[in-house]
Amino acid sequence: MEFKGHVDFRACGQAAFRRAAEGQLVVECRRRPEIGYFDPLSITFESCSEWKKTDCGYMLDGMKVLILGMDGYLGWPLALKLAKLGCRVYGIDNMLRRRLVAERGAQSVTEIRTMQERVAAAKEHLGVDIEFREMDLLDREALFAYIREIRPESIVQFAEIPSAPYSMADVDKAVNTIQNNVVGTLGLLFGVRDHAPEASIIKLGTMGEYGSPLTGRPLFEGLFPGDAVLQYQGQEWSLGGELTPRDPVSFYHVSKVQGTFSVYEACKYWWLRSYDVMQGVIYGNWSDELQAHPDLNTRFDIDEWWGTVVNRFVAQAAIGMPLTIYGSGNQTRGYITLRDAMQCITRLIAAPPDPGQYDVVNQVTDVFSVMQIAQMVATIGKEFGLDVEVQRIENPRVESEEHPYEVIHEKLQDRFGFASESGFADEVRHLFRVMLQPENRDRILAQRAALFPRTRWSGEHGEMKVLERWKPAA
Repeated sequence: MEFKGHVDFRACGQAAFRRAAEGQLVVECRRRPEIGYFDPLSITFESCSEWKKTDCGYMLDGMKVLILGMDGYLGWPLALKLAKLGCRVYGIDNMLRRRLVAERGAQSVTEIRTMQERVAAAKEHLGVDIEFREMDLLDREALFAYIREIRPESIVQFAEIPSAPYSMADVDKAVNTIQNNVVGTLGLLFGVRDHAPEASIIKLGTMGEYGSPLTGRPLFEGLFPGDAVLQYQGQEWSLGGELTPRDPVSFYHVSKVQGTFSVYEACKYWWLRSYDVMQGVIYGNWSDELQAHPDLNTRFDIDEWWGTVVNRFVAQAAIGMPLTIYGSGNQTRGYITLRDAMQCITRLIAAPPDPGQYDVVNQVTDVFSVMQIAQMVATIGKEFGLDVEVQRIENPRVESEEHPYEVIHEKLQDRFGFASESGFADEVRHLFRVMLQPENRDRILAQRAALFPRTRWSGEHGEMKVLERWKPAA
């Protein structure tokens, strides 16, 4: 059946299907039961009162979205963006990230308000209402009650401990990561099954689930394409639709792989629907909503455990600290700005998958080596009068430093209309302007010791040796 140009009720989340006596497919809208059964091809996006056009495609008007981990680097800017688009936004967080960063002796470079102050600031400066409750994802009784109360139409799972170094530091931190991420996601799936089975689930995965295959095998988007085949000893088998191999690079990434399999199986067993987002390394802190007022800042971490490489490099350059490259610096990964990542997630929320469908998108816009990033940050730093030094240090991780990296990332652009709104150079320039503000630079200096890596994947102890220092040419 052709649904192009019409509301796709297979993926609407509001449609109950029936077959008429003649075998014709008819649907019933849960939002508007008074209109009874009707032919789905009779309703277009323009004519359906429940849909409205936004910058991220057609979206259910007043769509109820539950964000798990709303206080985080990603959760808060997503809440602001969705609320501005007219969604009814709800969120929970147990505030664990704030506590763990403080225990590390670090802090967000940009000052962040309490969640109560943030919600009030969103109302004052953006004119939007956001509901927040402090709640632990592992408190299943409270979580299930909240899901029953609000009956979300989309659920975004950001409530995970997002640090590979933290997960490798010691046994307690490894167990904490696995317990929070794996058990939390598994419990959530039961809550969706029993209390909001029509809701779409946006599960945040990571490109690190795939690892970096030394064969150069392409990193397909979660599942092998239909024409992929396995040839062995003169025989051939189709791989189309099967999950692609995983090779997680830390216990944190192990927890993400387990989450992938849990969601995949839940869609199969219970007819749930989910997008699994294999996300590249996110950097930056710019969005239209975040810029409305400083009280709306999202957190911005730079230390070894909680910062990402681009953010940390800019902070190091801002205080005259050498940029720390692990080993050769030829480790290659996919990257995406915060602004682009928020657009991607929003587009997935706006276009839910079919019931029973598990699908994967690779969310990256650029592929760089760590050495390339250091050179680009150093070059841009010169525009701000900074004489940036780079140092190669002993690699604390157990990884291959020389490897091919062929990532496929086509679905977001081809199927969901994504187009990048920000690039590396402009985002890094913005970060330098933020990091060089006196109060922010002081906050970086106060945690300078936390910027140098001390966590070895091997379990050994001792300072990482500096192998080489130089200043990149312009």
